[in-house]
Amino acid sequence: MTMFDLTQPIYPGMPTYPGDPQVGFESALTIPADGAEVTGLHFGTHTGTHLDAPAHSIPNGQTVDQLDLALLQGPATILRLRHEATAEQSIGRDELVHAPDQLPNIVCIATGWDQYFHTPLRERHPYIEVELAELLWRGGARVLGVDTLSPDPTAEAGDNFPIHQFWLGHGGITAENLRHLTKLPRQVQMSILPLPLQGLDGSPIRALAWTN
Repeated sequence: MTMFDLTQPIYPGMPTYPGDPQVGFESALTIPADGAEVTGLHFGTHTGTHLDAPAHSIPNGQTVDQLDLALLQGPATILRLRHEATAEQSIGRDELVHAPDQLPNIVCIATGWDQYFHTPLRERHPYIEVELAELLWRGGARVLGVDTLSPDPTAEAGDNFPIHQFWLGHGGITAENLRHLTKLPRQVQMSILPLPLQGLDGSPIRALAWTN
């Protein structure tokens, strides 16, 4: 078995989506003073590699603890671009090497933009066209993964998030800030399980992929 860790590490000062809480760690107990190490954590529900539940964008949408975990593990298809991605590029069906008509629950679009996660270019990432999202949904995908900050534009996005509105509005789930998608074969097994955060809109995940 070959295992791939698709998760961005979480640490103080790491990049976050504009306006999201910054990451902080604070020592609560120490071995010398208390006999055990305990650390207080401060970060947002959409920190690092994370998933969006419908409640992130849709009033009264499903929260993280209500998600069907069966959707978040199992076969996944990795879709690649025909050419190297460019800043703020819109990605439609014609930009993909393959856009299958039948898909498993999980589909990920590998742009390679995770290489810019620690640079200002992370906010000028490629984004998905609504027509492509509709195609993937019709093909059977219910979890949409990207190696960017968002499947929608980030730079000067304002309050315009059409992919979130479509995908989460239909009861789907998005996974953002995945890494190493370009290293994966087209078909893998994947697990992207969240913390059971009761009533909340998203959660960091430990995203893994493997092949037999």
